[in-house]
Amino acid sequence: MSDAAPPPPPQPTTTPDEARVGTVGVDASDATPLRNVGSEFFATVLLMLAGPGLIVLGEGRIDTLAVAFSFGAALAIAIGVIGAVANPALSLALLVVREITIREAVEDWVGQFAGGIVGGALIWGINDQTRAGIGSTGWDVGAFSELGSVIAAELVFTIVLVVVFLSTISRGLGTTAIAAYTAGAYMIGHLVLLGISGGGMNPARSLGSAIFSDTDPNALGQVIVFIVVPLVAAVAAVFVWLAIDDANVDDTLFDETFVDRLGDRIDGTPD
Repeated sequence: MSDAAPPPPPQPTTTPDEARVGTVGVDASDATPLRNVGSEFFATVLLMLAGPGLIVLGEGRIDTLAVAFSFGAALAIAIGVIGAVANPALSLALLVVREITIREAVEDWVGQFAGGIVGGALIWGINDQTRAGIGSTGWDVGAFSELGSVIAAELVFTIVLVVVFLSTISRGLGTTAIAAYTAGAYMIGHLVLLGISGGGMNPARSLGSAIFSDTDPNALGQVIVFIVVPLVAAVAAVFVWLAIDDANVDDTLFDETFVDRLGDRIDGTPD
């Protein structure tokens, strides 16, 4: 009888997508469409209740610091406990840096925008089915902020938010740290933006609030800015992140292969 040790069992092989770890430490292959949509939906409803809900339902009794803290706490819970980001701009950034697939990004957006709308409806219902005059995003409120300054502020603070978020992931921090640092950046942004635009940085939050608001100027008529600008900022933030991180452009959708294929399609060159 041989004393030789048995050969080690074969090691499982994984594809890059199967090995990819998302923002909350969950293998991407374990995430089902229902889980993606459901977690983002629930987390965005929570964010709506914690942010616009606090503003509307606590009118006259809540200061800016409390609202900013509530926004940040809700995002920390979303990332650290629910496993969601509750923000289409953050999902877009994850897509650009190849942390999630296009399918997962679309599932995120479905859950986030649905959560924003349902969250806005819940606030409207709790508020005795009265459309609120506060809690939405916009400009020229009280002739204080013009469109240009609002766009600039939204760009700057959304870029800061996304850069912090991506940096915590690239450094391999744990879920709790990712949640805490990202929530901190979100709080800082709201401390400034609440007095300028009502606090944006999140297309789903802005749309959900605008649908159920009654403001002058009309928030729903201005909401396109608060949808487009954070998404543009999310893409711009990836390049800022690349400049300060060890990652390179080949780790993103803007690698040479992607650019070459896009150029071929524009020129009509077959693959």
